[in-house]
Amino acid sequence: MAKKKATYSEIMELAKQYGVESNAFFRTAAERYHDQVEMMKMLRKQMETDGLMVEHVTSTGGVNMEINPIAVQLPKYNDTANKTLGLMLEIIQKLGTAAPAGDKLGEFLNE
Repeated sequence: MAKKKATYSEIMELAKQYGVESNAFFRTAAERYHDQVEMMKMLRKQMETDGLMVEHVTSTGGVNMEINPIAVQLPKYNDTANKTLGLMLEIIQKLGTAAPAGDKLGEFLNE
C-alpha cells in the first residue's frame, strides 16, 4: 500500500491516466470515498463544537459525563474510507491500462 498520504485529486488523476475514471466500479467507489471524507469532516467539526466529553442524562434524571459518541464513530469512518481508497487503487491497478508516461501507479504505491 502507498506510504504517501494520497489526496482525492491525485487518485482521480491516476484513474484518468490509467483509463478507469469512467468505470462504474471506480466511479461508485470514488463517490463513496468522497461522501465518507465529507462525513468525517462534519463529525470532526461537531466534536470540536461539543468537546470530547458530553453530558448524558440518565433515565433517573441524573447527569453523567461520558465520551462523545462521535469519538467512537470517527475511527470507524476513517477505517472505511481507507478501505474504499484501497479499493480505488486496486481497481486502477487491475482494470487500468498502462499510462503513456510510464508506471505512475507503481511509483505512487512505492512512495
